[in-house]
Amino acid sequence: MTPGTPHDSRRASASAALLVVVIALTMQTGSALAARLIESIGVVGALWLRTALAAVLLGAVRPRSVRLPPVGDRLPVAALTVTLLVMNLSFYAAISRAPLGVVVAVEFLGPLAVAVLGSRRPVDFVWIGLAGLGVVLLAGPTSDVSTTGLLFALCAACAWAAFLLLAKRAVTTMAPFSVVTLMLIGSAILLTPLLAVSGAGFVGAPEALGLGLAVALLSSALPYFLELFALSRVRAATYGVLLSIEPAVAALTGFLILGQRLSVVEVVAIVAVVVAAAGASWASGAGATPPADVPVGAAEEPAPGGPAGTP
Repeated sequence: MTPGTPHDSRRASASAALLVVVIALTMQTGSALAARLIESIGVVGALWLRTALAAVLLGAVRPRSVRLPPVGDRLPVAALTVTLLVMNLSFYAAISRAPLGVVVAVEFLGPLAVAVLGSRRPVDFVWIGLAGLGVVLLAGPTSDVSTTGLLFALCAACAWAAFLLLAKRAVTTMAPFSVVTLMLIGSAILLTPLLAVSGAGFVGAPEALGLGLAVALLSSALPYFLELFALSRVRAATYGVLLSIEPAVAALTGFLILGQRLSVVEVVAIVAVVVAAAGASWASGAGATPPADVPVGAAEEPAPGGPAGTP
C-alpha cells in the first residue's frame, strides 16, 4: 500500500486519535499526581521538581539543545519562560483549590480566545458563548468551586493564551525542542529563589522525588514526543479537536486518582467548554494547542486542543 491512499489516511487518523488519548491520559495523570505532590511539598516545591527534572530529561535526550540561543532569540525565549512560569504556578495553585477537571476546562479558555481572536465569523460567537456559559456555571451559586481556585484557573488561561502567541514567534527561528528545553531550564532557575523562601522540604524525601519524576515524565517529557508524532499523522486542526477531550479526561483522572467528584452543574460546564474548544479548533483549521509547556509548531497557528498545562 503506497503512502497517501485512503487506507493509509484512515490508519494515520486512527493512530493519531489513539495517540491523543494517550497524551491526554499522561498529561492529566501527571496533573493528578502533581496535586498529591502539592499536598506534601507545596505548589512551589512540586512545580520546581517537575520543571527541573523535565529539563534534565530533555537535556539528556538532546544535550546540544542546552545552549544559549542566538542574541535575537533570547528575548522571546525569556518572555516565554516567564509566561510558562506564571501559567504553571497558576495552574498548580488552582488544582490545589479546585477539582482537576474544572481547572483544565477553565484553562482552555486561553487557547479558545486565541483561536477566535479577531474573527468575525458568526460561528465563533457560538463557541465563545458556550465557553462563557461554562464559566458562569462554575462561578454560580450552585457550584462547589471556590472563587480563589477559579481565579487562579482564569489566570492560567490568560497566561496560556499569551504563551501561545509568544511561542509562534519563538519557534519560527528556533527548533521547538530547544525552545522547550531552554524554557524549562529558565523556569527552574527562576523558581529556585521561591523554593528557598518557601522552604519546601523534599530533600531526603525519596517519595517526593519519585513522584516529582513521574510528574515530570508524564506532564512534560513524554507528551512532547507523542505530540510531534501525532501532528505528523493528521491535520493540526483535527488534532486540536481530538485533544479537546482533555478536560473530560482530567475529570476522570481526578476522580480515579484523587477521588474528586463533580456535581451535575460542573459536568455540564466542562462539556460546554469541551464542545467550544473542539468547535473553535475545527472551524479555525489553524492548528493545535500543545500540552502545557510545549510550543506550537513553527508553521502552525494556535488553536484550542491541549495544563497547567495543564499545565
